[in-house]
Amino acid sequence: MSEITKKKKIHHAWLVLIGCCFLEFGTLGGLLDAAGVFFVPVCEDLGFARADLSFYITVYLLSSVLAMPLVARWLPKYDTKKLLTGCILLTCAAMACMSFYTELWQWYISGIVYGFAGSFLFMMSAPILINNWFKKRRGLALGVGMSFSGIGGAVLSPVFAGIIEAVGWRTGYLLAALIVLVLVLPWTLFVFEYKPENMGLKPYGWTKEDDLVTAELQEAHVQPGVPAKVAVRTLPFICLFMFAGLIPYFGGFNIHLPGHGVAVGLSPVVAATLISAVMLGNLVEKLIVGWLNDRVGVEFTVNIQLAMVALGLIGFLVAGNNLILLYMAAFFFGAQNSLVSVSTPMIIRQLFGNKDYVKILAYARIGMGLIGGLGPLTIGMVYDNFGAFAPAFVIGIGIIIFSFIIVRIAYYRRATLAWEDLPADPDKAQEIRFSRTASSL
Repeated sequence: MSEITKKKKIHHAWLVLIGCCFLEFGTLGGLLDAAGVFFVPVCEDLGFARADLSFYITVYLLSSVLAMPLVARWLPKYDTKKLLTGCILLTCAAMACMSFYTELWQWYISGIVYGFAGSFLFMMSAPILINNWFKKRRGLALGVGMSFSGIGGAVLSPVFAGIIEAVGWRTGYLLAALIVLVLVLPWTLFVFEYKPENMGLKPYGWTKEDDLVTAELQEAHVQPGVPAKVAVRTLPFICLFMFAGLIPYFGGFNIHLPGHGVAVGLSPVVAATLISAVMLGNLVEKLIVGWLNDRVGVEFTVNIQLAMVALGLIGFLVAGNNLILLYMAAFFFGAQNSLVSVSTPMIIRQLFGNKDYVKILAYARIGMGLIGGLGPLTIGMVYDNFGAFAPAFVIGIGIIIFSFIIVRIAYYRRATLAWEDLPADPDKAQEIRFSRTASSL
C-alpha cells in the first residue's frame, strides 16, 4: 500500500519546475523585461537621455561579471532557500528604491544590486535546478521553465504601463517590486532545493539502469566531462563565451522597443504592447525550442532560433508604424530570449558534460556582462545620435551572422575536447562519449 502511495505522489521535480516558472515570470519578466515601460516616463519627467538611464542595465550586466564566480561557488555550497530568498529580497528592494530616485547614479546603484543578487536569480538558478532535478525530458522542462520569463514580460509590461498611467512611475516602481516579491518569495522559501539527493530523492525519469551506471561511476570516482580549468582554454569555450556575450545584446532592444514604438508614431501604451508581443514569441518559441532540443538536437535548433531573430530585426527595419508587421517582427524576435536562457546552457552541457557544468556555465555567463552589457547602452546611444533605432537593428543582423559562425566552429572543434575520468570499461566510456553528442539530452 505504501508503494502504491509512493507511486501516486507528485515528484518534487514538478514543484521545482513550477517554482522556476514563477521565478522567471517575476524576475526576468518583471524586473528586467518589463522594466522598459518605465524608461519613457522617467526620462520625460527627469530629463534624462535614454542611453544614460539604460546604462543601469549595462551596470547590472557588468556587475554580473564579478558575481558569476560567486554563483558557481555558492549555489552548490549554501542552502538554496536562504540564498535565493536573500537575493529576491535585495533585487525587489533595489527596484522599489527607484521610486525615490532623482539622479542617474542612483539607478546605477540598483544596477549593481541587480548584478550581484540578480545573477543568482535571472539566468543561473532555473537552468541548474532543472538540470539537477530532471533526467528525462530535461530539454522540454527547461523550455517550459524559461518560457515564463516571456509570459511575465507579456503580462507585466501592460500591467506596469497601466499602473504608471494611473498612479505615476514613482508609485509604479513600488507596486511593481511588490508584485514580483509576492510571485517569487513563496518558492524560494519553501520549495527550492539544489538537488534531489538533498531530500533523499532521485531526478525525475531516473531508472534502475541509471542507478547501476551511477554506482559504477562513483566506485571509480568518475564524473564525466571536461574540467573547468581545461575547458576555459579550449576554442569551443572561447566561441561559446562570445556567443553567450553577444546574444544578450538583443535584450537591449527589449528595453528600448517601447521607445521605438513611440518614435515611429505609436502611443506609449500601444508601444508597450510590443514587449508583450516579444514575450509571447518568447513563450511559444521556448516551448518549441525545448521540444526541438530533445528531438533534433541543440545545434540545429540554435540555427532556427538565429534565423527567427534575424527575421524579427528585418521586420523592425521595414515595418514603419504598421502595427501588424511590428507585432509579427516582435513575435519572431522573441526567439532571442530562448537563445540566452535555454540553448546556451544546453550547448555547454552537451559539449562539456556534467563534471564542472555549473562553473563552466557561470564562466560563460561572464561574457554576458562583458559583451552583452553594451547592448542597452549602444542602442540608446544610436537613438540619441540618429533619432532612430535602424542602425542598431543592422548591427543586430551582423551579430546574428557572426553568432552562427562561432557556434559552427564550437561544434566542429568538439572532437578536441578531452573528457576526463571516463570509466576504464571501453564500452561504458564510449557510451558516455556518445551521450554528449546525442540529440536527446
